Amino acid sequence: MIYLISFFTGILNGVFASGAGQILVFYLLYIQKQETHIARQISVCVLSISSIFAIIGYLQFVELELSKVIIFSIIAVITGILGSKLMKKLPANILNLIAGILIVVFTLIKMLGGNS
Repeated sequence: MIYLISFFTGILNGVFASGAGQILVFYLLYIQKQETHIARQISVCVLSISSIFAIIGYLQFVELELSKVIIFSIIAVITGILGSKLMKKLPANILNLIAGILIVVFTLIKMLGGNS
């Protein structure tokens, strides 16, 4: 079952570039009964690899400005390290609450903002 979920997570990440992590976390938490921090760590690892291959696929259709890619990558590495250190300090229930609130807020923003 985990292989099937990983397959769909990778596809969702490649197509939408978001949301797939939450699906994987949900599966790991509620179906596999993993601890919250471990589920989120697994999700980040799986999606990091999936994102690398998605970038390779996107390069066939899109020209990327190398300078922007480098700047965004540096920012992502720094904030990823800071975020993982913060995650270890937060209780599981707070992590899940924050994730849920963010999903609702971003969904509302998208719905109210139209189809742009």
